Amino acid sequence: MLEIDKLTVSYGTEKAVNEVSLKVSGEVVCLCGRNGAGKSTVLRAVAGLVGVDSGQILMDGQDVITIPLFKRLESGIGYVPEDRKLFKEMTVRENIEVARIGGRVSGRKEMNIDELLPELASLYNRKSKLLSGGQQKIISIARAIVTSPGVLLFDELLEGLARSMMIKISEIVMKLKAEGKDILCAESSLDKASHYADRIIWLEKGRIVATGSPAEIKRQMTDAIRAK
Repeated sequence: MLEIDKLTVSYGTEKAVNEVSLKVSGEVVCLCGRNGAGKSTVLRAVAGLVGVDSGQILMDGQDVITIPLFKRLESGIGYVPEDRKLFKEMTVRENIEVARIGGRVSGRKEMNIDELLPELASLYNRKSKLLSGGQQKIISIARAIVTSPGVLLFDELLEGLARSMMIKISEIVMKLKAEGKDILCAESSLDKASHYADRIIWLEKGRIVATGSPAEIKRQMTDAIRAK
């Protein structure tokens, strides 16, 4: 289980995340909100990419705040950033092998990604820079899950994709949930998050202002607009 307790992160004098608390256990939780609401900062804090002012980030009860980035990823966190971070001149196979090496170093078992992502078979020998945006997202997911992490972080997973690819990637997320993964995502669009999220947490200016199913959050937003 992933648990965040009163997490606060600042950039200079501005609090990007302000005492955010949440739990993710065998489900897909998606952080939604406008640009600058703090969604990606929460994910980056969990991954160890930004410093934390205060609070706790617990994985199965262990606070990982003081664990450095590479050790945190080895300990069971898989992260897919918004910009995918693939090695463009490497083939798909080589990109995934880099992640596999990290898994071997940490002693973590490998996941059968070919079974979960059959799309890989036709892409292994292609350079990453030649892939479509949707294909690159799939490769980023493959890299993140190959060492079988318990916690997965997906940032803007469906942004800029055609509807058919959104559906395909949403199905992949559902398969990962069925594997027992704890999945925390960030999406600017509530409609996109609704494709795969069990629960939505709405952020504004770094604070949680609403929590519920996609349908419940949509209803709350509609009611708020009508009340104006």
